[in-house]
Amino acid sequence: MTVASNRLVIPLMNAKGDVIESFVIRSKNMHNCIRLAAVLIQAFQRAGALLNRPEPFSFEDAWTKLCSDHDRKYYADQWVSVYHKGKLIYEVGEPHLFLSVIEKCDAKNPGNYDGAVDMAEKSFAEMGRKVNISYTSNIGMVITAKPQMARGGLILRSPHKTTTFNFVVEQSDSYEIQPFMIFNICAAFLEGIQLGVRIGMANEKLRQNLIEKFSPEMKEAQSALGRLAQLNTEIRSFENRYGIRYRPEKPEFSMIVTEAERFQMGLIDQARAKAEAEAEEAAKAAAANPA
Repeated sequence: MTVASNRLVIPLMNAKGDVIESFVIRSKNMHNCIRLAAVLIQAFQRAGALLNRPEPFSFEDAWTKLCSDHDRKYYADQWVSVYHKGKLIYEVGEPHLFLSVIEKCDAKNPGNYDGAVDMAEKSFAEMGRKVNISYTSNIGMVITAKPQMARGGLILRSPHKTTTFNFVVEQSDSYEIQPFMIFNICAAFLEGIQLGVRIGMANEKLRQNLIEKFSPEMKEAQSALGRLAQLNTEIRSFENRYGIRYRPEKPEFSMIVTEAERFQMGLIDQARAKAEAEAEEAAKAAAANPA
C-alpha cells in the first residue's frame, strides 16, 4: 500500500516568538496545501488565534474561496485535512485514514516525524496487525520571511528533469512584505508548472491526432491555459510591487509547455516504434509458421 500526501506544518507565533497555535495541513495538491496555509497565517495576523474566537474561524469558507474554478471542475478527487495537536479538525474529500494515525503519533512526540512512523508501527502491532512502514519524502518548498526581505526555494519538476529555483523579495517603499504573500506566490509557481506540463502534453497529442479538438483532455487543457494566464497576472502584479531576484532564472510557463510537448512527442515516437517492432516480429512468426 502506498499513501502519498503533501504536508505542511504551520506554527503561528506572536510578536515575542511564542507559538500560539500550530496546525498541520495535508492535501493531494501542493499548491492548495500552500494556499490554505497562507489563509491561516493571514487570519492569525489579523485577529489572533483561530480556534478560540467568539465567532469560530471557518475552514470551510477558507477552502471554498481558495479553490479555483479549474480545480473544482477537473480535480474532483482533491482532498485536504487540517490537524491541531494530532486531532483532525477539518477535512474535505477522502484522504487515507492512515494519515490521521501518523498525525496522532506525531502529536505525542512533535518534531520527530521519523519517530512518529515508528510509533505508528507499534500502535498497529498493539492492535494485532504487524505493519512495516517505509517513509520517504522530498522537500518541495522552503520559505524564510522577514518584514524587510523574504526568500523562497521551490522544486521545479519538468518532464525531462527535476531542478530547483530560488527567489529573493525585498520590501519596497510602499509595501511591507507579509509571509502569506510569499506562500501565495510559491503556490502560483508550483501550480503553473504543473499546468504547463499538462497543457504541453495535451497539445502534442492533438497535433498528432491522438485526441480530438473538443475531447475532454483538450477541454481541460484549454481551461488550464486560462488558469495559467491568471497565475501569470498574479505573479507579475507581485513583481511590480516588490524587487525580486531569481536564481538561476525565473521559470517561464510557456517554456515548460514547450518542453512538455517535446517530451510527449518522444513518448509517442517510442510507443509507435515499439508497436512497429512488435508487428514486424508477429509478421515474421506468422511467415515462419503458416497455418
